[in-house]
Amino acid sequence: MPTKKLFGNAEILHNLPYEAISVTVDKTTTGTVTENARTILKAGTLVAGDGASIFADRSKKVKANTEAPDGVLLYDVDVTEGDAVASLVYRGTLREDKVNGGTVPEGAKTALKHIQFVKGV
Repeated sequence: MPTKKLFGNAEILHNLPYEAISVTVDKTTTGTVTENARTILKAGTLVAGDGASIFADRSKKVKANTEAPDGVLLYDVDVTEGDAVASLVYRGTLREDKVNGGTVPEGAKTALKHIQFVKGV
């Protein structure tokens, strides 16, 4: 049977182990791209709870946030048809070149104190 790849995933993890939590991505978030007529928030996007940290209020949906993120999306998320569940990495070692388009602001690094960013493979 032929298969069709809808969108790809960036491998953001540098090595194991890592810790992640499930979150709901708000379909109205900024930073999405269109691939194969689907609205995608890419793996490696820095996200935070809308109005409050998801660690303080688990009912919050997450949106792209490079200033004070709660974590990093592990995989691409399709929000074409509405909010979507995703995995948010909050502890581990990540490839800096795969996070936030390869540029992680210093403020984000400070906010993500349990994540080590490594340049290169």
